[in-house]
Amino acid sequence: MRLSFSGTLRGVAAFAVVALLMVQIVIVALRYVFSLGAPWATDLLTYLFFLIVSLPLVGVILNNESVRVDVFSGRFPPRLRRGIDRVALLGLLFPASAWAAWNAVPMVRTSWRVLESSPTLGGLPGFFVLKTVTALVFAALALVALIVGLRPGLYGKEDQT
Repeated sequence: MRLSFSGTLRGVAAFAVVALLMVQIVIVALRYVFSLGAPWATDLLTYLFFLIVSLPLVGVILNNESVRVDVFSGRFPPRLRRGIDRVALLGLLFPASAWAAWNAVPMVRTSWRVLESSPTLGGLPGFFVLKTVTALVFAALALVALIVGLRPGLYGKEDQT
């Protein structure tokens, strides 16, 4: 069985969901049962939530799995829907994601230069990794939007729009 890159990212995100739930239970137990605070644990929840939200994004675009509210477009012919998707990918998602990735580069460089840790006192180290993943997610979204938007079949299957 061959796993795709986006499938692997989804698996990591699924593992992060389970980890987030388990860590949250531990935090609640520490706080309310043992009266102990753990700033690092709150940071861990933030890191896990970020992974849960950001890792599957590329697969969502590649597989055309985004959630849509089809009030009008459900009545549009497939060719028009593909055209709208193409404009959205090339005219909205690509430029916005590319701009965000490009503008994140100085922030990431500075963060790596000082090996930035959590802004929370007693929080987790490695905040620079989180910032790097943010820039990489935007860059990947821009690249995928460009590639999918320029493909003749858009999402690979003409009937899937």
